[in-house]
Amino acid sequence: MWSLVWSGLSRGWRLRLGWSLSSRLVAGMAEALRISVDSNEASRRRDIVNYFRLSGFDVDVRRLDVCDYVVSDRCGIERKDVSDFLGSMKDGRLFKQARDMAEAYEKPVLILEGRMSRAFKRSRMRPASVYGALSSLVLDYGVSVVPTEDPETTSILLHRMAYREQVRDKRPVQLRSVKRDMPLHRKQVFLLSGLPQIGSTLAEELLRRFDSPFRVMEEFTSAEISVSSSGKTRRLVGSLSEVRGVGPVIVENAQRLLTESFSDLCDLEEDGG
Repeated sequence: MWSLVWSGLSRGWRLRLGWSLSSRLVAGMAEALRISVDSNEASRRRDIVNYFRLSGFDVDVRRLDVCDYVVSDRCGIERKDVSDFLGSMKDGRLFKQARDMAEAYEKPVLILEGRMSRAFKRSRMRPASVYGALSSLVLDYGVSVVPTEDPETTSILLHRMAYREQVRDKRPVQLRSVKRDMPLHRKQVFLLSGLPQIGSTLAEELLRRFDSPFRVMEEFTSAEISVSSSGKTRRLVGSLSEVRGVGPVIVENAQRLLTESFSDLCDLEEDGG
């Protein structure tokens, strides 16, 4: 089966795929990279999905509520070729999608694929309107816009983003959605599942144990970690230790997120720290 897929790829795809496979071997990765792909996107761009499968990715194809691709718990990516981008401007889909992406993911990304100059000629839209929309995506919605030439370069970009998130930053793939009509208790789960390394299952366990998001966050901020005399063993002390799946690392990450000074972190980033 794979030989048939390989033979159907262009020379450019094969060269890029050869680089992809060799770079993975050199890096000595213990686990395959993961990527979740929306089922409609997978049908439209089978070449991209085949690239990831042949690159050794664990590819999860399913119906995604938000975005076309997800490479971590914080990064969701929408891919639009330039014609689709202009069409979504006309029918109003663009900014609804941008709002959903920004609400669901900390790092929303729009990949703009193809040559805009050609699309301008076909659509007859004013460049000022198009670049105004792009400015709004970046400044109003916080969506990063990244141009690519074609599906091949889109695949390389997605590959590198997945590598950066999962290998360098150790972030897991986690799907998130935005449903404005969801009941309040589901919103509580959604809120807590945004904490580092806490998915929806653990969020529900925490809520069943402590009853409200406020009390869960109180427990995290007040939790203590006991260190052995040798300094080699750390143990969680208190009520959180009774919740299966919660350990010192999760607590420390949550405490940092909930208690660090926003101003200090911004100053540190500006100083290059």
